[in-house]
Amino acid sequence: MELRLQDIVEALQGKCLNPNRFDNNIVQSISTDSRQVGYRSLFIPLKGGNFDAHQFIPHVFDKGAIATLTEEDIVKDERLCTIYVENTNEALLKLAQYYRSLFKIPIIGITGSVGKTSTKEIIAAVLSAKFNVHKTVGNYNNEIGLPLTLFNLEKHHEVAVIEMGMNHFGEIHRLSLTASPQIAVITNIGSSHIENLGSREGILKAKLEILDGLDKSGLFIINGDNDLLSTIKQVPFKMLKYGLKEEQDYYAKNIVSEADRTTAEVFTPKANYKIAISALGEHMIYNTLAAIAIAERLELTEEEILTGLASYQPSQMRMHIKTYENGITIMDDTYNASPESMQAALRVLKNYPTSSRKIAVLGDMLEMGSYATVLHEQVGQFASLENIDLICTVGELAKHIYNGVNNTSANTKVVYYATKEEFLSEIQNIFQIGDTILFKASRGMHFEEMVEEVGKVNYDEK
Repeated sequence: MELRLQDIVEALQGKCLNPNRFDNNIVQSISTDSRQVGYRSLFIPLKGGNFDAHQFIPHVFDKGAIATLTEEDIVKDERLCTIYVENTNEALLKLAQYYRSLFKIPIIGITGSVGKTSTKEIIAAVLSAKFNVHKTVGNYNNEIGLPLTLFNLEKHHEVAVIEMGMNHFGEIHRLSLTASPQIAVITNIGSSHIENLGSREGILKAKLEILDGLDKSGLFIINGDNDLLSTIKQVPFKMLKYGLKEEQDYYAKNIVSEADRTTAEVFTPKANYKIAISALGEHMIYNTLAAIAIAERLELTEEEILTGLASYQPSQMRMHIKTYENGITIMDDTYNASPESMQAALRVLKNYPTSSRKIAVLGDMLEMGSYATVLHEQVGQFASLENIDLICTVGELAKHIYNGVNNTSANTKVVYYATKEEFLSEIQNIFQIGDTILFKASRGMHFEEMVEEVGKVNYDEK
């Protein structure tokens, strides 16, 4: 990137406290972390409830910074061009909005309770068959990560796929205004963050904030099979719906998951496709439908769409399947969890082709608030009906999954472990060669640590 300091001051309506530093005026990177400041950086010191990065301003010049923003009307280091703004957190979004405006390329914004990242990845894979694609990396989808993603746009990029996450009302609104997408996608409305948003209807309201920054001639794409999204009848944008029902604009039939791939027939207003993707589960077909809708909007050919789909590979900790040397197969879906993604993962385990035991290791789903008990119990009730040989529940809230399994008439074997340590101490007695094991919990449970340990142990063949 290249931004003139004078343009930064103007875009932020700020004030340079030492204009004599304008002589060294081209910024080539932007950082909010003093440890990651690079060559010709602008440092943006953010403030939060428990931190204030202004204290690091005197240390960033020696790491390559040439300028800093500040909320304090003083120059802490005369070597840095110091730009005063009222609020550095707001300035980060405002500057990203300005930088994004310099690029006349399609931007796709994606939000939803479940499947944002997988949908982003498959959209990016498909579009890469024709375009040079920029995309959100990792979980850079909040009010810090999204601006940093936009700052990484370069002249060679032809399209960008941007993920938008949130915990509270107003966050998607600000992210959408910053990214100004031409295409907005909502994958579904589930129960994630219901603790902060009060109800699923509240979650719908928060997700619809993505329309606040959508270009006036933009396209709005939604999962028409979702019970709440299906209630949206009219918006001031062209709207397309996708799903497994023939009433949707984009729909799929004859879905089959086998080995390490899923096949289906896809029907669109323009064409019919026979597709194959390297991922398991009906939910991945929903993500694929969104990708195909966008690809057709951007005029990819059928050959380009199929080539892009063939290039898709699931990310680590997102239904990543691996057979270890000790003879067990692990489905690592530990990146995050909600009731909806729990159910989707359990369906994948149920349908996975194996002649040996199928085991689910399920942990706490966080940020459920007062709904935590009933939502965990509902997951247990669902799991009990999926023909799984053994369900291991791990964690304080997972006790309610255990209760949900036991409160059904199904004769499903279920055990409970209060802690990961307690579970790991028993794994030699739990698993055996040939088992297929699903691990699923919220990110804060760090179940990936258990996956690593379970993959190391030598088990008996029983």
